[in-house]
Amino acid sequence: MAAFIGLSAADFERRYVYRTKHLLRLRVPRESQCYFLREGGCSIHTVKPTQCRIFPFWPELVDSKREWQKTAAWCPGIGKGELVQIETAQGQAREMRESYPGMYE
Repeated sequence: MAAFIGLSAADFERRYVYRTKHLLRLRVPRESQCYFLREGGCSIHTVKPTQCRIFPFWPELVDSKREWQKTAAWCPGIGKGELVQIETAQGQAREMRESYPGMYE
């Protein structure tokens, strides 16, 4: 992602990332859900990380109708476009679990 937007890895991390005990996470800006989400969509689409590519089919959203509805209140894509079959959503949730096992143990 750093190279894609013309930054060194260190500069990208300093600007857009914070560390937890076991993970590197993207910072969330105050005024939006993501630094890279623009009106026309993701500005780093071709290099976006797994969690962004799979969203909104994260396990915690696919497994909970209540969490799905809360997310739908602010996510402009939920309820738009082609219907995604539950098996497809569950498969993407499974991929998320496999990509980030420490988050879903």
